[in-house]
Amino acid sequence: MPIINLNLIKDPIVPIEIETIIPNKIASLTLSEVAKMVVWVGKKQLKLSDVFQIEGEVGSKPEEVKIVFKGYTNRLRRVGEKMSTGEIEVLGDVGPYAGRKMKGGRLVIRGSAGPCLGAKMYDGIIEVFGSAEDRVGGSYRGELPAKGMRGGTIIVHGNAGAEVGLGMRGGTIIVDGSCDIMPGLDMSGGTILIKGDCTGKAGARMTGGRIIVAGRISTILPSFYVDEIRPSIKVAGEKIDGPLLVFVGDVAASEKCSGRLMVNLKNNPHLKRYEELLAEKVEVDL
Repeated sequence: MPIINLNLIKDPIVPIEIETIIPNKIASLTLSEVAKMVVWVGKKQLKLSDVFQIEGEVGSKPEEVKIVFKGYTNRLRRVGEKMSTGEIEVLGDVGPYAGRKMKGGRLVIRGSAGPCLGAKMYDGIIEVFGSAEDRVGGSYRGELPAKGMRGGTIIVHGNAGAEVGLGMRGGTIIVDGSCDIMPGLDMSGGTILIKGDCTGKAGARMTGGRIIVAGRISTILPSFYVDEIRPSIKVAGEKIDGPLLVFVGDVAASEKCSGRLMVNLKNNPHLKRYEELLAEKVEVDL
């Protein structure tokens, strides 16, 4: 695959809005044509060549384009926004809204990501080799009703911040590390897998979808009810061993209790009382 390298060799101090530099928009262009593309650098519009050192070649078709960002990549915002094919790789950290409204293709971040990674994502794959800040795969802060990602896959190999999957409607989020408070807030579909620990309040106001916490979680919201125990579950082809306590809820959001919160019992012995509740026989006089 042809590769075009964009090296930010000097720290611009201010953010760079880079949403226009995606495979869909630069396919079949010459390097000189790419160099003339305009991006926002702080409050100024500058040609790409005024900011980046540009090398390599551009594929003739969008699916054949690979863009590699190097240098002071932490200044970049909206990397891969609305991309639908091809590949973007970032050799470092990125700012907010990476992969926003992404429709396909692959975004690889070999560092950490700012808030709202994969916000309102439709499809594609995002892989982050560091950690990610708040609202991975989520909606915008203050948006009501919250409408987060509806498809695709986000993999974070480090930790994640608060409100993972805020308003999530579909797709899969996998966090290899731990997450902060309220994953699955206002969630209505999709799957969130937290392989590490969760600070708490998982699934608040969820009406659908499933959340799996393989590590430790301090408490379960009182608006969830224990339903069953499962020996294991599969997420994206990966087997997650249990036993897993399965809770349904959030009854505070919907009486149908269509959401599922699954918690590893071995790593949460303080939740053993829920297992005992399942074992109890309740006699009702009619």
